[in-house]
Parts: sequence; structure tokens; C-alpha cells
Amino acid sequence: MTEKLTITGSADLIAAVPHLLGNQPKESFVVLTARGNTLGATLRMDAPAEALPLDYAQMMTTYAAHDEKATATYVIVYNDETGGDDTLPYAEHVAALSTELAMARMPVRQVLLVTSTHWATYGTAEKNPLDTIRDSNANVTLTYFGSTPHLEVYNPELLGNWVLPVKAPEGTFEDLEMACLTWAAVLDADGMPDTETARALAAAFQHRHLRDYLFRDTITTHNGSFGDVLTGKFTARPDWDRVDRAEAVAFELMKVVPAGQRAPMLTLMGWLQWLKGSGSQADRYLKLAAEDVSDFRLAVLLRELINRGHIADVARDAEKSYKHRLI
Repeated sequence: MTEKLTITGSADLIAAVPHLLGNQPKESFVVLTARGNTLGATLRMDAPAEALPLDYAQMMTTYAAHDEKATATYVIVYNDETGGDDTLPYAEHVAALSTELAMARMPVRQVLLVTSTHWATYGTAEKNPLDTIRDSNANVTLTYFGSTPHLEVYNPELLGNWVLPVKAPEGTFEDLEMACLTWAAVLDADGMPDTETARALAAAFQHRHLRDYLFRDTITTHNGSFGDVLTGKFTARPDWDRVDRAEAVAFELMKVVPAGQRAPMLTLMGWLQWLKGSGSQADRYLKLAAEDVSDFRLAVLLRELINRGHIADVARDAEKSYKHRLI
């Protein structure tokens, strides 16, 4: 789907969030930036917990300000109300965030509250049923065109462990040349690689030196520096169709190796999600990588970047950034 999706009301806006993030937020604040009448970035942070209202508001506003074209914002608070009183969850944090966003010239158009039983305009007594989100035009349309944010993409039990592990190459120049040529051929081809090719690539990903080159060569608009590529500093707009394909191929490669050898592919998928601007989905894959291989270093380093609020350079550049097909 390449055409724009029309958001006609609050239920549509709430429905779009899981599709944009790749998962359903819980105990979170979500800020959606707006560029005139179109949506820009979608940002999610864990609910404040012990964070002071001003500190929390300034941090989230800093992230939102990376969208330099934003002219307004929407705020959605995801919180399960358990008390019987009428107090609003995180009222001081919402007030502080509204003030900070206004000072940053991104005034809040609307604040919404979503719980496990209803949704409402924040600060009102209304309790709208969640079915109105499920049945909204946005959710129906996005689901029809194949978006499935509630689908568990990675399930080790479903992938199975009844496959033999692969052996990493020695890392010679010949190994590197073969791995890069094979990776390029697979990304430029139609369909998925056969089992022999998939296992050869999965083996190459087990070697740190070869893996870094394969990561780099996923992007065709690079200056040769792995450090620059890793942080999303590209010479031009990357071929995002190729990036989408690399993510799909990485998932296929996980099927031909047992648990304990999937971390490099999970890290690739997480890194590509981060380049696209989806920090929440990226962190999910990187966490899985660090669980597949205890403290897998590249995944740990990338998670540290994300948790510090670092946004990939390419995701901050409107001319080079990934354009979500669904909205």
C-alpha cells in the first residue's frame, strides 16, 4: 500500500499506532508528530514511573524535536487504571509534556488515554469501547493491506531446533569475497535462497568480520566506513526495498540454524528497524539477539544507543528516511 491513509478521528489515530510501532504499547507514552495535515514520527517511551514530570517531558520533547518539520503533536497515554477515584494517570507529566512541546513549537492538538477496557479523550469522563478502535477505518484498512502488529514474528519454538549448526568460515579474503557476492546476489534476486545458500550465508554471519561487511553491504549508498553505516550516515537515500528484502531474508536464514546461532540475523533485523526509525521494534529484536547468544556484543551496543535516545542519522533526514507504506 503506497497511498496515504486518511485519519478521520481519534479511534483511527489510536488504531494506527500499533501498526506504526510494530506492537501494542502498554504502560507507555506515545507522541506522534504532525507535519501540517500528515503524520510524521511516532515515538514511544515507557510510562514515567519515578521520573520527575519536567525531566520526563524534556527528554521526550528532545526526541520529538528530531522531526524538524513537525508543526504539532498528538499524545497518547497507555495506562491501566486500577483505582476507583477519578484521578488522571500521570497528570503532572502530561501537563509538563504539553508545555514543553508547545515551547518547542510542536503544540499538542489532542491527548488521548487508552486502558485495557476503554479509551477516552484525556481529562474527560467518556469511556469509549475498544471495539471502536478495532473496527475503525484505519485498523481495517491497514490489516487488509497486510499489517499485523500483534503477530509474534520471532518464536524460537516454531522455528525449531532440529537443524544442525553451521560452522563459521575462517574469515579469509576468499571467504569474505564469496560471502559478499552471495549476499548481494540473494538481495538482488526474487524469492528466497535455497537451503544450501541460506546455510552458507548464516555461517558467514557467525564470523564477526564477515558479518560486519554483510551489514555494510546491505546498504548501497555508503562511504565504506562501517562506523558510519552502523549509525545511518549514508551518502544518499538507500534502496529501502533492498533493506526490506534483507530483513525478510534474515528471517529465512534463522530457519536453517538452531537457537544459539540466530543472534547475528536478529541483530541485523533490529538494526534495520532502527534505521527505519522504529526504535521500539529494533530494541525487541536486539533483546532477542542478546538472549539467543548471551550478551551478543553488537546487539548490546545498539541497544545502548537506542536506550540513550539516539536516532539513526538516516531516520532524521526527511529526504533519505524510510517512508512507511501504510500511512
